Amino acid sequence: MESILLATDGSEYARAAAERAIDIAAEEGARLHVICVVDERRFNEPALSSAELATIFAEDHAHMCVADVREMAEDTGVEVEGTTRHGLPQDVILDYADEVDAGIIVIGEHGSHEEHFSGVGRKVTEQADREVLIVEAAPQP
Repeated sequence: MESILLATDGSEYARAAAERAIDIAAEEGARLHVICVVDERRFNEPALSSAELATIFAEDHAHMCVADVREMAEDTGVEVEGTTRHGLPQDVILDYADEVDAGIIVIGEHGSHEEHFSGVGRKVTEQADREVLIVEAAPQP
């Protein structure tokens, strides 16, 4: 496996998925691609509207999510490439998996979105033409 895709949203579930994806990438000697999607259903492109500040905040959050994964992988020797994009999360994740020829997509069981696993994770799993690993977060004490 040469390429692994991690979809992140900064949630505790995404962090657990990031840890697992980094481990897999280290074991396989694979490059880790990280994507965080700004959901177009919640945040439109900035265009002089009342939603402009919320969209800018969402974009900043997406960049921080990708940077956090880079930092997590810093001492592992895993090469990390990251991006943020706008769109419907499941569509963008699947398109990016094709783009980077990911051998596996790693995603957290839940996310910081309204639909949780019944939404994005389920849709990615149903529509993917490659392996999808859904990672549960460790139970909190």
